[in-house]
Amino acid sequence: MATITGQCLDCPEHVGRGTPANASAAVRFVDSLGEWLRRARSRRMLAQMDDRMLHDIGITRDAALSEHEKPFWRA
Repeated sequence: MATITGQCLDCPEHVGRGTPANASAAVRFVDSLGEWLRRARSRRMLAQMDDRMLHDIGITRDAALSEHEKPFWRA
């Protein structure tokens, strides 16, 4: 279990909580990189879903494609 900010990085309850204000620039960068990778992966998966799957999660095809087109660094 890897930790950087005192939280395990693999535990769902700690993922996405952000970093403390006093964290070093390197820690903030690593956390940002992890968030960017999660966004890119999620957006790829969203673009690959068929219409039935998108309907199940309440997202239109246009919204999914719009989200997929965003750069990874934009929330």
